[in-house]
Amino acid sequence: MLEDIVLNLYRVGVIRFGDFILASGRRSQYYFDFRILPSYPELYSKVINLWLDTLRSYDLRFDGVVGIASAGIVHAAVLGFLMRKPVGYVRAERKDHGTSKLVEGDLKGLKVIVVDDVVTTGGTLTRAYNILKEEGIDVVAFSVILDREEGATESLKSLGIPLIPLMRTSQVFRILKDLNVISDELYSTLTKHLGSPK
Repeated sequence: MLEDIVLNLYRVGVIRFGDFILASGRRSQYYFDFRILPSYPELYSKVINLWLDTLRSYDLRFDGVVGIASAGIVHAAVLGFLMRKPVGYVRAERKDHGTSKLVEGDLKGLKVIVVDDVVTTGGTLTRAYNILKEEGIDVVAFSVILDREEGATESLKSLGIPLIPLMRTSQVFRILKDLNVISDELYSTLTKHLGSPK
């Protein structure tokens, strides 16, 4: 199942190789554009089913699902709907009108999982954890489609909250190499610099 998903993520352009500037300002030879994934319903359905199976394999007790704006909102909405659990999201910035909320949804007092598309260093998830804690919402796990393996697991250990990725960058590269999508040379270059500053 994972091999099929990775191959199709590559085919539709979610996985790209080249020269990219990341949100952190760092350069990277690869980029994962999961924002386009919901535009491919059949593939997205496979990812969501893998996500549900992965979450079920953990002994998690949670009442709701929280996405991180903006990429994580759609995933939280779909997962929450399918699991019949309340959904909310953490805003990138506090609203300057209306209720001035940072957290949307009625989740106070609930145990939740926080979902996003990609995690790199864990900074965004840590911020969400702190905001939710202040709102009286208990985070029991973080879950993402992809862990870029650039320090998030180590960073989040200090919070005592598990990180549950569907896949890791090293797995993606290995699958693409085994399927002869990328050359041995490119694979060697990518894995040599995996997780290091560019």
